[in-house]
Amino acid sequence: MNKKALTSILMILLLFSFGFSINLKLDFQGIYDNYEETLTDRIGIKLYNYTSNFDITSELTFYNDDKYYFYESNYYWDHYFLIENSYITLRNDNQTLELSGGIKQLKDEVNSPYSLFFSSNNIPLVNLDVGYEDEHFFFETMWVQLVSENNKYFEDTSKAMNYKTYGLKFGNFRVGYQDALVYNRAFDIFYFLNPMPAYFAQEIRAVGNGMPWSENINDNSIMGFFFDYKDSTYYIYSQLLVDDFNANRFFNPQGTQTPDKVAFSSGLNLASNLGTFGVHGAFATQYTFQPGGGPGYTIYPESIYYFEGEKRIIDYTDNYIGYKYGENTISFLVDYDYTYNNWLNLYSSFETVFSGSKSPTEDTAPDEGTYLLDDPLLEKRYVYTIATNFYFNNLEFNLSADMGVIQNKLEFNENADEDEDIFVPSTEDENILRLNFGFGIEF
Repeated sequence: MNKKALTSILMILLLFSFGFSINLKLDFQGIYDNYEETLTDRIGIKLYNYTSNFDITSELTFYNDDKYYFYESNYYWDHYFLIENSYITLRNDNQTLELSGGIKQLKDEVNSPYSLFFSSNNIPLVNLDVGYEDEHFFFETMWVQLVSENNKYFEDTSKAMNYKTYGLKFGNFRVGYQDALVYNRAFDIFYFLNPMPAYFAQEIRAVGNGMPWSENINDNSIMGFFFDYKDSTYYIYSQLLVDDFNANRFFNPQGTQTPDKVAFSSGLNLASNLGTFGVHGAFATQYTFQPGGGPGYTIYPESIYYFEGEKRIIDYTDNYIGYKYGENTISFLVDYDYTYNNWLNLYSSFETVFSGSKSPTEDTAPDEGTYLLDDPLLEKRYVYTIATNFYFNNLEFNLSADMGVIQNKLEFNENADEDEDIFVPSTEDENILRLNFGFGIEF
């Protein structure tokens, strides 16, 4: 590790230590992948302090899986690092108003492996967030940076989004409305400060308006609804995302029936003395999340970038802002979670996923028809996971395994046109055997 990096880490530690009480968490994870025939590791360092009015978190994670090239990896024993979380949060005394900003793994309103507005893959993004919540009402407005205006690989493209949630609470029951606006600009203060739902905030500025404040912009809006119920025994939720909806079926049945671009997720957790049992499911029709005039619901504007002349592919699960499997997918998961006397945790799950072709950053939708898994060939994914954690005071040990198969694995279509972005089912199968083992310590 070079002197500059070591000095930075020591300065952060000193700042935390002398400023206020600090918590430090270190963890190590080893990963063996039988299909790739690799043994890699993950090393995490987390500094944090949480109080009723102020939170601060700084979390670095080091990897040596060669997923990304890092120009100073020699100083980090052939590792690159990612900033997983690095943010501050301020709250008022009665905990109703919250301001947060930094780099954060964004969470959706529903606690689901198939959340639709923010991916359950916990992708860290730069954001600024203002939220309010009392006994009966909650509201949130958030700006999220997707692509910096100084990005090296996607020149002349800055990309960001604004997200809002409006909701009501009735005891243990919540119901809410969500929307998002994605645009090719760095920031839009009108969207961030305006509590109006996205549709109205977007349409009042549309380029086609004969209004002196109209703007030459073409943004993409997405809306949705959710409800959930939580008590000591049950957690039940449903979530709907609407990218585009064919209203002609009601108002013009003889006209062109444009594609429905929608996603839906629902699930149940049932807690008992024997553990917590869960059932979850989701689907997204084909062409959902794609750009439709405006930018698509992805982080990057393309799935390809070039580093030193070499083509690099961004996997679709690393690019979708929302539902982690993206368009043209149906997924199911059943799981079981059991904790014994706060020192032993057991987790087990079985997941089935059916996926068709996906084009995350291109508009490939036809003029008419709604489609879901209509491809002649589909990817089929069957994965069983078992994991155990042991806790001893401030120590944690863990061991887990993923076993299964991916049939007709989705792969980026290298035979497509140079600018075409599409993942298609292939003739390749992948047998999954992935072992994870590690430990952590917290001070």
